[in-house]
Amino acid sequence: MPGVFVALSAIYVVRHCKPAITGVLLGQSDPPLSEAGRAHAATLLRGVELAVVYSSPLRRALETAREIARGAPIEIVEDLREITYGDWDGRAWSEIEADDPATAARKMRDWRGVTAPGGEPWENFADRVKRAFERVQRSPRPVAMVAHAAVNQVIAGIDQFYGDVYEL
Repeated sequence: MPGVFVALSAIYVVRHCKPAITGVLLGQSDPPLSEAGRAHAATLLRGVELAVVYSSPLRRALETAREIARGAPIEIVEDLREITYGDWDGRAWSEIEADDPATAARKMRDWRGVTAPGGEPWENFADRVKRAFERVQRSPRPVAMVAHAAVNQVIAGIDQFYGDVYEL
């Protein structure tokens, strides 16, 4: 769900709000937020005075970060970019299945183990996200990190205790 976030010991992990384009594998395609997404972002983390906001450079995340920063500095972290699906970025799944049914079927059976044509292997993606999160952990608190669904999945799967996790 866009805009849902969890707090990890005063680290708020935020997924960007609703982009202008939906129904496709966004990957590293770069649409802006929709009007509804922008309005939703403006409601997030109200009353939280952040020391810093870290953001993916992709527009949907950066626009969300700008809404929640409320005067806090924003730092763009390249390694918080969403995974790229390569040739599949920005395409509907039905289109992908029609063009390459064998690879699409393999991907559905093993999402993380099968890399889309021209895409980023999950292991490489997870490594860069973990590097980015190590940087976020060293920052002053409270801090927000605005990224994407797969980025947040990697962070949620890091096998360390970071305090209570809250979904708001």
